[in-house]
Amino acid sequence: MNRLPAALLVVALLLLALSFVARRPTGAAVATLPAATAAPALAPAELGRALFQAKGCTSCHQHAGLAISRVETRAAADLDLGEAVGAPDLTHYRPDPAFVRQWLRDPAAVRPDTQMPNLRLSDEEIEALLAFLQTNDAP
Repeated sequence: MNRLPAALLVVALLLLALSFVARRPTGAAVATLPAATAAPALAPAELGRALFQAKGCTSCHQHAGLAISRVETRAAADLDLGEAVGAPDLTHYRPDPAFVRQWLRDPAAVRPDTQMPNLRLSDEEIEALLAFLQTNDAP
């Protein structure tokens, strides 16, 4: 009699049994990290800086407050998308908070012919981006 299939069956049954025994407890018994070990919350401007990069704003806009620099080339195929779509350099932009909130919520509602996509930002994300734009800092 071939022992390999029987051995595999035994191993499979053991693994199945262990999956029920080694389950993580649920409910109130789940341990949580103490507040002292949790990561500190980012300041709104720092969160805005991170969102500016994560949401792809740097694809079209420049901001000297970021550690990102564009590599300039002379090739005709190297197109600066920011210039092509009229996206401004936001380094020294002095935003009107009400306008920026409306613009970031739905750019096409403000300017129907815009190239700016609707990023579907939450109110918290809009406030963080606004805080970053209001810093106007450059390294």
